[in-house]
Amino acid sequence: MSRVKLDLIVKNIEYVNIMCYNLLWRNKMGIIELDNGYYIELIEDGKCKDDRIQNIQTIKLRESRNKGCLLLYIDFREFDKDRYKKILRKLLHIKKMVKFLKINIGVNQDSKIKIGYINNYDENNQYHQEFIQAINAILFNTKKERYNYIYDTVCNYLDGYFYGKNLCDFKNNQCGEKRGTTSRIGCCHHFRVKWLGPFTELVPCEHLKDDYTCGAKCISCKLFTCDYLEKKGVKFRIKDILLLDTFFNSLQKYFIKYMVFTPKDKIIKRLMITGA
Repeated sequence: MSRVKLDLIVKNIEYVNIMCYNLLWRNKMGIIELDNGYYIELIEDGKCKDDRIQNIQTIKLRESRNKGCLLLYIDFREFDKDRYKKILRKLLHIKKMVKFLKINIGVNQDSKIKIGYINNYDENNQYHQEFIQAINAILFNTKKERYNYIYDTVCNYLDGYFYGKNLCDFKNNQCGEKRGTTSRIGCCHHFRVKWLGPFTELVPCEHLKDDYTCGAKCISCKLFTCDYLEKKGVKFRIKDILLLDTFFNSLQKYFIKYMVFTPKDKIIKRLMITGA
């Protein structure tokens, strides 16, 4: 959603971490549903009797081969968020290897695939949710599917963060950054001839629709925050978003940050070309 025209009345705005991009859900059976038919079972301390499990921190391919599958055990008390990225990148590498070695990921159960067990999971903990979303991303079969999932998940989070809060302080169709000027255009504008910069006129983004929503779903624009917002403590950094920081290299992160006013399909194409 664009930040150009959100003339809303909002009270008691606070800068908090809001989990608006939790696309996972926990059902009454004590499991977390993932995409592609996968799920993770929630357990309590000492309740897991499955001898096929391996701790996600110490997975050994030889052991997976001997046991006939890769079945994970995740205990959030055993590691902190500073280790998430390293653990997830190792798991992505192992996932590629088990496919090559023809080792099953998880076990079939009730027409779905259980990929492991989770202990000490807090569904209200943002970092726990981000970690599970990253595992969900790893389980996609192709890089393009994974990138699309990550892109959409992060965009939904960024949209949800702004939705209904009027953080840009719009009043009479003018944002706080432009207050005191004649400009009615928020951050959704660029120079007509981009390479001329300030030597050409400012025009609204071509992807801005008549209802002031965005037709491009541009992750770079959604990550952008102006000086006005940053003074209020609102700033998004790629290194703080686990999905982006874990699965993309430095060049890809550069494109994610700077390909503003660019539709999703073009950004995904660039990420595919520059990804490993």
